[in-house]
Amino acid sequence: MKVFSRYLIYRLENSTLRTVIFTILSVAITQMVVSESTGRMYAENNETGIYILAIILGLFCTLIPILETAAFKNRRNLDTLYFFPIKREKMALVHFLSGYIQIAIIYSVSFFSAYWYLAAQTNYFRLEYMMLYYLLSLLVGLVMYSVFMFLFGQGNTVADGVIFCVLWMFVIYLIAYVVRTEILRPYLQEHNMLENSVGIAEWGIIYAPINNLTVIFQDVIEVNREAHAYDYTNVYAQRYLSQAYMFFIWGVVGVAAAIGYFVTFVKKGAQKAGEISDSWFGYKLLIPAYGYTLILYNGSTDIGLVLIIAMMVIGYIIYRRGFKFKVSDLIAMGCAVLPLILNIIF
Repeated sequence: MKVFSRYLIYRLENSTLRTVIFTILSVAITQMVVSESTGRMYAENNETGIYILAIILGLFCTLIPILETAAFKNRRNLDTLYFFPIKREKMALVHFLSGYIQIAIIYSVSFFSAYWYLAAQTNYFRLEYMMLYYLLSLLVGLVMYSVFMFLFGQGNTVADGVIFCVLWMFVIYLIAYVVRTEILRPYLQEHNMLENSVGIAEWGIIYAPINNLTVIFQDVIEVNREAHAYDYTNVYAQRYLSQAYMFFIWGVVGVAAAIGYFVTFVKKGAQKAGEISDSWFGYKLLIPAYGYTLILYNGSTDIGLVLIIAMMVIGYIIYRRGFKFKVSDLIAMGCAVLPLILNIIF
């Protein structure tokens, strides 16, 4: 236990300067946005500006996992790290806790600086809901953090890990959107379900939970905006509340991602660092997912098909670090070429 606590303290001390700099920048940006949002002439036109808190949380839940575990993508660093007298399970937990503590510090200081400003400078917001928003946003942040810790861990290099994080931000949304608009639309229209399905695809974006949670609380806190003729916040807030079960689904995803992070961390040996990233959560799945989904959305436009196929080829070149394609790669690209061939023939 002493080794665990000493290593955790070491990690936090090692990241202190980074955390302080990020915190100062975040507070400065938060104060600027909140003061601008609340500084309008009429109360009914003022907003809390708490959307900046969601942006800050989303940003660091993406960035900190990369900074916290990037050293494990380098063999020289791994030789030093694995020399420490601590089991891999505990090492994985230390880095997980260290990263989230950094995020919690940055976000908490930013949040309370915004809360202090709103309480001191305004009297037309229902600020009693701010603490509930704070606690729930920390939970949502933990989910996002867990997902990015897992995704970055699937890459054997820093570059691959970053690419996986970026591509997974939108792939679920893209698939869900295309399935709804290109495949299920007739069925949804026939059963009067098309309207109710609006916005479901958007939940596939990793940042959707924190965005939607923020919109809900903006609607509750910013009561003065009810008189604003062109304010659509309430419409979106009601939609997200009706789809609140998606928060639970993302919670399950977060737990699964955290487990996946620990399993990957413990099982992945030092010999994998710097090698081709062959995880099923990496290029193997992402390239066909994006390629086939875009082909389905593109329809029969030959130019569009050519561009999509070209992007898939580039993706496989990055994946294999050259033109040494495997049979599975050629099959995946061949299936993408098939619609273009059919268009030419027919």
